[in-house]
Amino acid sequence: MNRKCLSLAIVAFLICVLPLAAAAAQFQADMTMDGGGEKVTGKVFVSGSIMRQEMQVPGGEVGISIIDGVKNVMYVLITQEKMYMEFPNENIVLGDRDVEELLADEADLKKLGTETVEGYKCDKYEVTYKDPERQKMGNSVIWIAQKLNFPIKGVTDGEQGKITVLYTNIKEGPQDASLFEIPKDYQKFAF
Repeated sequence: MNRKCLSLAIVAFLICVLPLAAAAAQFQADMTMDGGGEKVTGKVFVSGSIMRQEMQVPGGEVGISIIDGVKNVMYVLITQEKMYMEFPNENIVLGDRDVEELLADEADLKKLGTETVEGYKCDKYEVTYKDPERQKMGNSVIWIAQKLNFPIKGVTDGEQGKITVLYTNIKEGPQDASLFEIPKDYQKFAF
């Protein structure tokens, strides 16, 4: 799989499945994404309904995104240019809500049971999206840590192949607020 396809698959997976950020959880973790013969690593920081992802992308660059579930916006930082882009948030913020109830209009969820992942008791779900565009990415299985109300593992098997995302070395605790702010010297990128 070429780098462009892998990058598109990674972005699609992150937008559609993984960021089910918890309202009360505060933690940081290492993230590993395997797919298409390539491995992408990074960090995730969660504070309430705000999440920051830092990923080492092919080519050696670091991709940074900040997802704000309250403002319903996602920011992508372009560190080399000191710029940022703003997108409508397509991520799902669970908060105290039940994933089955929250996704009822968007996807069919089938609870597959409970498993322990990285020391956290997780509810395991198969997710089949109703939207034809999302269906092209394939079905997903997610493991939502009950204590964090956050998916710490996800596997999608679709047209681009199998993509597995796993959060490890989870460290619970308050996160520095500056992680979730756009640096003051960054300019908004205009299309």
